[in-house]
Amino acid sequence: MRHTYSLDHFALLVRDLDRSTAFYTEILGFEPIERSGSANVRWLTIGGLDTIHLIQGDFGDTHLTKDTHFALRVEDFDAFVADIKAKGVTFYDWPGNMGQVGTRRDGFRQAYVQDPDGYWIEVNDHTRHVAG
Repeated sequence: MRHTYSLDHFALLVRDLDRSTAFYTEILGFEPIERSGSANVRWLTIGGLDTIHLIQGDFGDTHLTKDTHFALRVEDFDAFVADIKAKGVTFYDWPGNMGQVGTRRDGFRQAYVQDPDGYWIEVNDHTRHVAG
């Protein structure tokens, strides 16, 4: 049986909850969701019902590379790039060229940014269906 999935939320372990919350709200424009519960967790909406949970804790020996990333699609990619440039956010293409937008093999444009803990975030213009 084939199931149909959609994103509910993803959780990231962070070193400093306030610093990470500022990045995701001020740079990416996610909005806080008021939740009662643990003081070391913040919930943010990324749009619709999709959310991110930032959880402050022991980062320990966590090792992050660009291969481990999450990707977001945006309706107006050019406006996104202009916005992060105006905010002074460094971005890269996949090979690691600073200030460069890349193009995936399937033709969609992409840019990578890093959050304060080093998580890689791909933002792309994959807003249309691609036949598989």
